[in-house]
Amino acid sequence: MMFDMLFSVPNFGWTRSVVLAAGVALGACVGCHPAEALSADSGSCLIIDSDAGLDDFRAVAALGALGPSVPARKVAAIITTEGVARSPEGAGAMERFLKNAGLTIPVIQGVLPNPKRRFTAEHPLDPRLPIWRKEAELLNLTLPEVERQANPAGEDVAVLLRRHTETCTSISLLVIGPWTSFLRYAPDILGRIERIVVQGRPYPDELGGEPAGFNCTYDVDSCLAAFDLLVGRQQRGGRRFRATWVDIPQGPEACAKAEPGVNAEGEPLWAFAPVESWENELRELADRYQKGEVDRGQPARAVAGLLRNRQGLANNSLWDDLAALFLIRPELFAVRGGHVEPCVPAATVRANLSAAMILPERLH
Repeated sequence: MMFDMLFSVPNFGWTRSVVLAAGVALGACVGCHPAEALSADSGSCLIIDSDAGLDDFRAVAALGALGPSVPARKVAAIITTEGVARSPEGAGAMERFLKNAGLTIPVIQGVLPNPKRRFTAEHPLDPRLPIWRKEAELLNLTLPEVERQANPAGEDVAVLLRRHTETCTSISLLVIGPWTSFLRYAPDILGRIERIVVQGRPYPDELGGEPAGFNCTYDVDSCLAAFDLLVGRQQRGGRRFRATWVDIPQGPEACAKAEPGVNAEGEPLWAFAPVESWENELRELADRYQKGEVDRGQPARAVAGLLRNRQGLANNSLWDDLAALFLIRPELFAVRGGHVEPCVPAATVRANLSAAMILPERLH
């Protein structure tokens, strides 16, 4: 899963990231928690660069339970880069979601993309974006109005991020939005980054070898520049630097027990989706972890609230959820060309995400 796999001829067979004995159950991870799976020294930090879409909130709930008060690892900051949501509005929605989830994590507004950037026939602006944006900025229409984060001093993302990462000796970066902000703060942290996990797939893996995912095409110049920057960083850092792209299955072939992305006729199956039953499952799980004033299920309950409006989840997949889960349970994935995909059923993915949305006891 090293970054240098991107510069060899892709092998589109399956390679397991961890060898699993036959018959080992990969079921719900009810007894595990990301705080244990991601244990590290006190100087190890996680940064999340997000465009505050609905799947971003679910990813944050799974990883945010680590919390800045956990000495083993902290989520140093969440950056809201314009994409599905606008940056100030996305930051406001993220702060509201974190409050609902009982999480305290700094939220920083990202860099705005070039307003004159060109969208072409190959990289069009999706006409559904205004609808997606409204749903995201209103937390799937659970808020009465958009809450815009104020930034009266107009402070730069790199300056603000510098303050929140001063004590971070090593950094993991999760990119689940466009690359616009990364190009601004990368010089400050790139030397301390030990791994980057990215939603989607590197553009050489896309059909035709051209950028296709929203996070890339929304600001394609930044996406290509970031890719070039990471190539140079990987060449300097060698195997000490890891970059992994994570995506949902999109083809007819699947790994192990995972559902394929399309059927024999090429029609999308949408198996890896936030299904309707997940809302009740999350609520029931959250209730089991609420004892008096101590509510360890707040993140799960906050996500359940986002699943109520089914119209806002039409054609929504576990895109960013899977990228977050890779940080928690990498053994559930396998290499597919230059990216990784899950090797377990979608129900198992959702069960592991649910388990991660329960706050560890030490946060209380």
